[in-house]
Amino acid sequence: MDKQELLNKRLNLIIGPLYVKVTMYLMVVSFFYNLPVTNYSLKGSNEIRLYDVLGIIICYLYIKNFGVLNYYIKQKLNFKFLNHFLIWSAITLIFTGLFSIFLNRPMWLLQSILYYYHFFVFFLYAVLVSVFVMKYKNFKAIVYILLILIIGESLLVIAQNSGIVPFLWNDRYKMSYLGFLSGTLGPNKIVLGMTMFISFAVSLGIYLQKQLKINKILLLSAITLSGTVLVITGSRTSYLALIVFAAYFLIANTRKFISVSVVFLIIVMTAISLNLEVVEMAQKVFDDRITNKISDPTVLSENSVDVDQLYEDLGSGRKELAASYTKYLIERPYIIPLGIGFNNRLLIGFSAHNIYLSLINEVGLLGLILYLRWLASYFLLNLNRTKYLKMALHGLVLAMLVTLYFGEHLYVYRPLFGLLGFFLLATVLLTAPRFYYKK
Repeated sequence: MDKQELLNKRLNLIIGPLYVKVTMYLMVVSFFYNLPVTNYSLKGSNEIRLYDVLGIIICYLYIKNFGVLNYYIKQKLNFKFLNHFLIWSAITLIFTGLFSIFLNRPMWLLQSILYYYHFFVFFLYAVLVSVFVMKYKNFKAIVYILLILIIGESLLVIAQNSGIVPFLWNDRYKMSYLGFLSGTLGPNKIVLGMTMFISFAVSLGIYLQKQLKINKILLLSAITLSGTVLVITGSRTSYLALIVFAAYFLIANTRKFISVSVVFLIIVMTAISLNLEVVEMAQKVFDDRITNKISDPTVLSENSVDVDQLYEDLGSGRKELAASYTKYLIERPYIIPLGIGFNNRLLIGFSAHNIYLSLINEVGLLGLILYLRWLASYFLLNLNRTKYLKMALHGLVLAMLVTLYFGEHLYVYRPLFGLLGFFLLATVLLTAPRFYYKK
């Protein structure tokens, strides 16, 4: 038995017990069920979610199998690079601790440690689930659970927008997010929007990869419903993600893009001809969030697109926010190389709504480079055996690289809930099948 066979044997032993399998499945559920399972009082009103509880089991599995899992992580480029970012982030928590003490904000350090715990749990889950789906039957089980969750969550959001189901969060969230209807997902537009975008990308990739033999009706339902709800969210960042993904798809495989577009056009025309209420919902939201926000329609003229004016109209103040954050960093050049600590916003008081600026503040240029190296690593994986999953993965990551200029949705701030964990799961599902098939 060679070293790789021995590693695989030991990895299979880790994911063998029933409680581990249940944890793998329930973590998928936790990315769609963000409602708290219980509350506690530590820093105001605090909530424990399903992934918080399951994270204890995941950390236990990591500690118990420390050597084997670390060896496995070092073998996988994307995991290795993300682990490097996490190690540096853990080191910078020392800076966060010092600021918390000097500024008499000790609870800030505790909050930062909790956020780091979330990041670490999402990373470890991605590692463990990548081992779990080495077996095709486990891959299929995870995918079917995911598809059911996508369809169920989409129908729930549509039912809420139709007045059938009420707002499911408490009054504090209702006031903070103006009663935004998001089902059991966090009531921030970006959470619902990006969850549906990632769902759309993964479902489409699996649908096009015929060898996987996943039920086409479920896949088409997930693709159609997630795309519909994405429009209903009104999340402009998610709209941009979809545009980037579609543009990449068009360039990467023009013939397949045209055939898929024809299918979507037929679905849309059918929905319009049936006078479905969801079409009117989508049109109204799109007009409110896009059409009516553009101050001068000529910025979209054929000859030239005024990107700066569009950013001004549709950015919800992000342009000014980015400018103020840039000025803040320039005035404090000592921050730029190494940052002032993971989740440390004690000097400026708010995030940049731009992951690149936020990371420079927190973990410095070094941390930003490590973070970008992780995302770039997905383009280095050999996915030639599964070209449509490769297309979906690259389109997904490229969309993130663009939209992260306008948000921090692949991070662990409180309003983002389990979004990062879901992205990591999606990348695992899009990369694992390359091991199932020979050339």
